[in-house]
Amino acid sequence: MKKRFLLLSLCLLAGSSLWAQNYFNLTQLSFLIADENEFSPIKSNMAPSVVNIHGYRFNDHVSMGIGVGMTAMSYLIFPVFADFRVTLLKDNLSPVLAIKGGYAFANSKKEIFQETYNGEYKNKGGGMFHPEVGFKVTMTEHADFILTIGYWYQHVKSDIKDKYGYYQMHTRTSDLNRLSFSVSFLFK
Repeated sequence: MKKRFLLLSLCLLAGSSLWAQNYFNLTQLSFLIADENEFSPIKSNMAPSVVNIHGYRFNDHVSMGIGVGMTAMSYLIFPVFADFRVTLLKDNLSPVLAIKGGYAFANSKKEIFQETYNGEYKNKGGGMFHPEVGFKVTMTEHADFILTIGYWYQHVKSDIKDKYGYYQMHTRTSDLNRLSFSVSFLFK
């Protein structure tokens, strides 16, 4: 029994030191540009987004992680996603490909709106997809600077209650398509 416990402890210790060697943290600030039909709370066609990714580098080229963030589109959304990225070269300047996919929870607080009538809506979430291409610049042995351009797709569902003297409930779905410009710092 003691031998099994010792063997299990050694395996866990070796695994945790391997994880610590290959762990990375990426913080990304993006500006998402919309077409003129969409609006954002900041009255601009440019929506800010910040995400944080924690993950594992399999080698100098391939990594995977899990991320969370906050994006101010027409309302606040909070994405939770998986991130997969490939660095093509081992040089100090290298092309990078990345893809994020997951689900974004929307600000679910009921809000009053007056587009053409009085009513209230409750935002729900939806799937998100964000492929990117760019380049990485090595700053130090443990830090990289990354610039990317990409496409951000976000599906959102909202429950709407109209007030015409009676209550009528319907659901509106939106597909938000944005061009993204991102600046990231990767710490390894």
